[in-house]
Amino acid sequence: MNWKKIAVTICFVMILPTTAFAYGEFWYDVTSHLPQFKKIVIYPVRGVNGKYMMNEDELSEVYQVNDYFDKRFIRKLKIKTISLGSSLKENKEIRADAEKYKSLYYKFPSENKRAATITAVTAANGYIIPRINLDKLEPHKSPEKTVTVEMKSWTEEVIGSVIKRRYGEKKWTEKHTIPAKDLMLYHMGINYNVYDRNGKKIMTYRNFEHTYEDSYTGITNAVVNFFGGKTVKSLKPERYRVEILKHIIDEFRRDFKDLQDNFKTNKKKQRISTKIGFKEINLPDNVGRDEYALKSAYFSMKDLAFKYTNLSIDYDGKGDAKYFVQGNITHYALHRKWIEPYVTLDNKEISSETSDYYDSKGKKHKKEIIKYETEIVDHHGYWEYKAKVSATFNLVDKNGKVIVSHSANQTDDKVADAYRHLLKDFYIKVNKYFNEKQT
Repeated sequence: MNWKKIAVTICFVMILPTTAFAYGEFWYDVTSHLPQFKKIVIYPVRGVNGKYMMNEDELSEVYQVNDYFDKRFIRKLKIKTISLGSSLKENKEIRADAEKYKSLYYKFPSENKRAATITAVTAANGYIIPRINLDKLEPHKSPEKTVTVEMKSWTEEVIGSVIKRRYGEKKWTEKHTIPAKDLMLYHMGINYNVYDRNGKKIMTYRNFEHTYEDSYTGITNAVVNFFGGKTVKSLKPERYRVEILKHIIDEFRRDFKDLQDNFKTNKKKQRISTKIGFKEINLPDNVGRDEYALKSAYFSMKDLAFKYTNLSIDYDGKGDAKYFVQGNITHYALHRKWIEPYVTLDNKEISSETSDYYDSKGKKHKKEIIKYETEIVDHHGYWEYKAKVSATFNLVDKNGKVIVSHSANQTDDKVADAYRHLLKDFYIKVNKYFNEKQT
């Protein structure tokens, strides 16, 4: 794949960005009018192996994920969808005309051929192919650990809701053992490719989640048998990965909703005449070789210029910009770090006595004598995921003179978010410079 060609293409197709997206690595080509699409075909979710995953059993996890994807778009985005993931009972069109949709499952030699078939059969504006790009269970153990903890006890005298005095404090140390615990870390991710009716890719989106079994509650212990894979004894919930996938789908839907909501409002923003354009971004190898990260990096550079400045923006390089944005990203990655088992202390009420208390004016109050003692709370060890982005962005004039510069290290739970935070701070500086220049 010619990444240099892709990078150049990205710079020219994004004529008008939308808003800053808060979750995944996102790019779309606004010349496609994607926010105005009224009818989209949704393909079944593909597994890591690239095969479509389908199951007509409504209780199956495969069915529920495909069904959830479809319903979130119908109910939240107000798009008419044709879901190929399952024969939904409430979707009368699918039920009545199932035969005519069979041709959409064929293995096509190109997206052009697929798009032509979809257009002929459905007259949809485009289609979405979601694919699970990461599906991994990582069982591991938080080891036993013994720590020395400083404990204390004390008494409080409370009148009304006011602590009048605190007395009788005692301190001592205890040796405490945090027990070992078996843990299950789930790694899940989905990427989405959206195509128009000509088979042209008009959107890419990717999102990951790395989380433990106790991050979602209300799901009972059971056996996980996910997407036809190997049966794994779950330490906690049944269908836990389904819940993660639903969460990732929700994030995609929210970003897609932002795309729709901002399509019209962005055009109304008042701007000053000064125009800025965009030059290259120097990228680490892990970004330059990654279509989703690369497109997202360029998209965000232009998107946030629109959002956080009042300048006129030369998106496609065809205007008469007097200033240009240059970027140098030196680090763009998600890291993980082992957090050792540790303890914290909660305050535990041991006893309380209540009596009446009369103040100097004879008014009666409630008086409480409460005894407290610290209580040890165990925290098992775990893998912490932290994204880090290091970059320098400059605004330069036509002669290459640096007008505004911003260098920073930014962290977040996701790489794309850390990158956007850094860009936001840069563009706030740029906007401030031109506002002061005008006064």
